[in-house]
Amino acid sequence: AVFGHCFSPYLKFEGGKGVATGAGVLAVFLPFEIICALLAWFIIGKVFKISSLASLGALIVLIATSFIFHYDMPVINTHAPIFIIAFIVVYKHIPNILRLIGKQECKVI
Repeated sequence: AVFGHCFSPYLKFEGGKGVATGAGVLAVFLPFEIICALLAWFIIGKVFKISSLASLGALIVLIATSFIFHYDMPVINTHAPIFIIAFIVVYKHIPNILRLIGKQECKVI
């Protein structure tokens, strides 16, 4: 779902950044971790007013809490799906990351 959202063949393999779609997919499997990530997204967004920074911060919180609360990851015994989604999200955010480093990323009102 995340890959299809980010690289839609109907949009010439363009698409979104995959944050909300990834959260929706993982909410089924890791609801507590998603709640922690949403709280981080909200707090970072309110403090810094930069959407991409809030999304990337929430991604870091999601990965960290997945290891804290589900180190063994029940049923599948791997964190690979989380890392695949994280890789796609970070890849789609590369222009935003470069603007963040150059302090040129736009703030949200």
